[in-house]
Amino acid sequence: MTIIGLTLMVACSDKSPSGQINAMQKRVDAVERQVETLYNQDFSFLVGEYQALDTTVARHKDIRQEMDLLQAYLQQFEDQRVVLLENTKYSRKQLSDLKSDVEKNLYDEQTTSKYIQDEERELHMMEAQIKYFQEKFDAQKKVVKQLRKE
Repeated sequence: MTIIGLTLMVACSDKSPSGQINAMQKRVDAVERQVETLYNQDFSFLVGEYQALDTTVARHKDIRQEMDLLQAYLQQFEDQRVVLLENTKYSRKQLSDLKSDVEKNLYDEQTTSKYIQDEERELHMMEAQIKYFQEKFDAQKKVVKQLRKE
């Protein structure tokens, strides 16, 4: 095994508080990128499709239920996007502060572990929200595609 491979294995499996914090910081960055990707790609696409369907298919066919559902998901994401981005900013600061405190040995092991668990829980909630919206948008893209065919 190469030195790079060994280094990656050690880095990926670093269970020290600093290693856990570093891993969470990367996940926060990933959440932020995913929010932006969802907004710039999926959300924008679905908004355009909503407008197109509203001016074409909806005039000839009763698709109110599908349109209302799509609109609800779009509004929900728009509302949550701001909150998610604020949460990533807050989480990034919390993790940076925690990392600094850990490096200065300000907390005992139990307190450090509790703070890490708290941050992990918040991060997991953000990741779950991203997954929720990705699944809903993927499903809505299929619905839109089907409505366009009809």
